[in-house]
Amino acid sequence: MAIDALPQGWHQRKFNFIEPMQISFVEKTGRPAMRLQTHDSASMLIHDVNISLDQRNILSWGWFVEQPVVSALDELTAEGDDHPARLYLKFLTAEGVSHSMEIIWGNTQLKAGDWKYLKSFWRSQPFPHYVARGGQAEVGRWHDERANLRELYRNQWGDPSGVRLREVALFCDTDETGASSIAYFSTIKAEAGESM
Repeated sequence: MAIDALPQGWHQRKFNFIEPMQISFVEKTGRPAMRLQTHDSASMLIHDVNISLDQRNILSWGWFVEQPVVSALDELTAEGDDHPARLYLKFLTAEGVSHSMEIIWGNTQLKAGDWKYLKSFWRSQPFPHYVARGGQAEVGRWHDERANLRELYRNQWGDPSGVRLREVALFCDTDETGASSIAYFSTIKAEAGESM
């Protein structure tokens, strides 16, 4: 399917002076999937949502990295901040305060359960990245993941009561390192789970 066939509610966010990632709908080893490819490029595919973390706190998805980011640059720095697969999440409190973070696939230094923080000129606090999976040994097969959004939110900003998830974005980038990557996503959903 062509990118023009995006379901309602999805849109692509491009960055100035950066080529966007290539997006296509495919079947990967029997699964319908969204294929995201980069080569010194980056963009985000955003879905606007309105999900209460009080009611649906578990985010689940499948991802498959076919070509990881290979670079000598340190992935813990802004200069090496490229990852083959990311989920960008934007939250909104009942008082209207927004917070954002990413769930990422680490390259070589980061492993599942790690946190990475990067400063930026447009945020007063370092931007948090939670590593759900990492390393090149995990490349080449599907991984089904689950993340407790209430726990992730509480870890960074405190009480998640009344908080809503407002954006989920698929985000792949190699614009800092000039590398290339290929990743697939499937079956992204939010559902009720334990530890509410």
